Amino acid sequence: MKKISVLAVLIACCITLSGCLTHWFLDSTTRLQIENKSSKTVVEVDILAEDGSYRAWIQDTLRTGEKSRVYEEDWVGTFCLRIRTLGADFDIQNLTFDGGSEYMVLSDDEDGSLHYEFK
Repeated sequence: MKKISVLAVLIACCITLSGCLTHWFLDSTTRLQIENKSSKTVVEVDILAEDGSYRAWIQDTLRTGEKSRVYEEDWVGTFCLRIRTLGADFDIQNLTFDGGSEYMVLSDDEDGSLHYEFK
């Protein structure tokens, strides 16, 4: 009876973890959260679509020191990302998303350039 109980627990654990494990290998969506460490107020983050238009991804207003919620989209591949601030728009060319969770930190220079880093 003990062997059957142990086997049942092992099977239950494998079934429970199988969704998490397949997520590592077959992730077809990207989850993005942004932390704004720049002096600018971010009002929107967009992805350039194939037809040349921009599609909003993150629509949170992020003041200095704030973080967005986590947003998930079916975008895996290489994209142009536009970060809209109150003063200007900044484009990031050839940004690759492989699926999974991404945490982007924005910062800026004295000259007003916006920089990003994934952590």
